Amino acid sequence: MKMFQIYPYDAKNDIMGKRRIAAIFSVILIAVSVFLLAVIGPSWGIDFQGGTEVIVQFEEPVDDEAVREAAEKFLGDPLVQRFGSPDQNSFIIQTADVAVVDEAGSQVIAEELEGLGDHERTDLIPEQPDRMEVRYTAEKTIEEIEAAVAAAGVMDVTVETRGQAGEHWYSLRFQDLSRVIRDGFSEEFGDAFDPSGGLQRLESVGPRAGEQLRNDGMLAMIVALGAILLYIWFRFDIRYSPGAVAALTHDIIIALGFFVIFGIEISLPIVAALLTIIGYSLNDTIVVFDRIRENLDSSGDTPIKDVVNEAINQTMSRTLITSLTTFGAVSVIAVVATGLIQDFALALMIGVAIGTYSSIFVASPVMLKMDSYLKERRQAQELLDQTEGDTSLEF
Repeated sequence: MKMFQIYPYDAKNDIMGKRRIAAIFSVILIAVSVFLLAVIGPSWGIDFQGGTEVIVQFEEPVDDEAVREAAEKFLGDPLVQRFGSPDQNSFIIQTADVAVVDEAGSQVIAEELEGLGDHERTDLIPEQPDRMEVRYTAEKTIEEIEAAVAAAGVMDVTVETRGQAGEHWYSLRFQDLSRVIRDGFSEEFGDAFDPSGGLQRLESVGPRAGEQLRNDGMLAMIVALGAILLYIWFRFDIRYSPGAVAALTHDIIIALGFFVIFGIEISLPIVAALLTIIGYSLNDTIVVFDRIRENLDSSGDTPIKDVVNEAINQTMSRTLITSLTTFGAVSVIAVVATGLIQDFALALMIGVAIGTYSSIFVASPVMLKMDSYLKERRQAQELLDQTEGDTSLEF
């Protein structure tokens, strides 16, 4: 009994005959993606640009616009969205604020503290923007320091002495952002917001830390592509490496373009999705390349284009079943889930579709081109060696 096949194993479709059409299609997608990335740019999440993400839950139903207007009173340019199911009355709020006192405000406070006289140094703590340390050559009272901070426009500060006696070190801690959020929503919504349990989650990333994470994420992509190039080179030979890397670069650029279109924020989970896409696409490409290599060993004088066509036709059923199964699973997650999980699933959907396409219509054609280039180069070298040999015989 013959097993069901989604694609006939012995099909004779001339897939490589469509490679020029596929190349035009890929170039258009890449050009559009690059244009979107250059003009609109990717939407960086809290992880990469810095800021704070908050999840708040209310005791009773509240209007979205009311939550947005309340958040605008004590947070800078907040983005408010419903989170979870409607009956949860939860909202996710994103803001560029990471502390009550921003970098500009810290500079103003530092100037006021320096104005007290006998100033030696002021230390700002980038990792903890709600804190500051100041040192004087003479003793200052806590009231004097509090008055200087108040002159800078910050009324809520805790001042403590630190270090040994005579060092005149003072530690300043400003009002916590979580307390501002609790107090603000409690004041706006009364009993509808519980200050003790209404703040479900608060995550903050400083601008410098976000920039470092962004650079590390890009470096991870570059290192991954370089490692893949070397792996394919040693696993197969130099003919195959450029095709694999070209396919993965193609996938990443187009995926980023779709992220711009769908408004997907690039956060750490999305970087994980991109790395997953790289692995998925690479696995698909290696399956095709392995079959090409096997068929080449017994191909005789068969043109390499026909060998590649045969290999793709033989692996197409496996490729489609694997891709459709994965695509179906993440599609359900994308429909049912919310927030970061939904974005992660949507990113995988895009990656699976593009990765399947590129393993057939990008990696294999580039491999064909590379094979043709190496053969022409070898023939040219043989001709050059023969010419040099004939010339030496004349003398």
